[in-house]
Amino acid sequence: MQLLTFSLNGVSYGIPIQNVESIESRIDITMVPTAPPYIRGIIKLHGDIIPVISLAARFGVTTSQPIQNLVVASVDGMKLGLEVEQVKEIVEIENKSVLPMPVIMSGGGNCFSDVATRQRELIAMLDVGTLVSLAEREQLRQLVEEQSE
Repeated sequence: MQLLTFSLNGVSYGIPIQNVESIESRIDITMVPTAPPYIRGIIKLHGDIIPVISLAARFGVTTSQPIQNLVVASVDGMKLGLEVEQVKEIVEIENKSVLPMPVIMSGGGNCFSDVATRQRELIAMLDVGTLVSLAEREQLRQLVEEQSE
C-alpha cells in the first residue's frame, strides 16, 4: 500500500495515495463565516470550489510549523483540501506493517483507521472517509453550491 505522508505538530500522518487528488502550495483561502470551526474556508482550484479543513483544528492540536501544503483529497466524489504543515513523501508500506489503531483511540469521532510502522516511525493513517460525517459532507456540499452561484 502506498501512503502520502505529511507532518502536523511533529507527528507523521498518512493518507492512502488513492484518495489524493493533488498536492498544492499554500493557496489563498476565502473565509466563510457560517462554516464549522475546523473549516478554514473555500478555494477555487481548476474550476472547482473546494472546502478546506484545518486538520490541526479537527484534531484539536496546535501547529508547530507554518502550514505549507494543501493536500486535495477525494471523499465519495467530493474534494476536500487538507491543511498540513509539510508533505513528506510517498512511502510503500507492507500489509504486515499495518496494525489496527488501538480500540481506546479508534472510538466515536476518530478518523484514524490504522497505524503503520516504517523503520522506527509510527504513521497514523487518516481515513478521509470519516474525516467529516455524512451530515457535515451534505452541509459542505450546500456551502460549495452557495459559493458557486
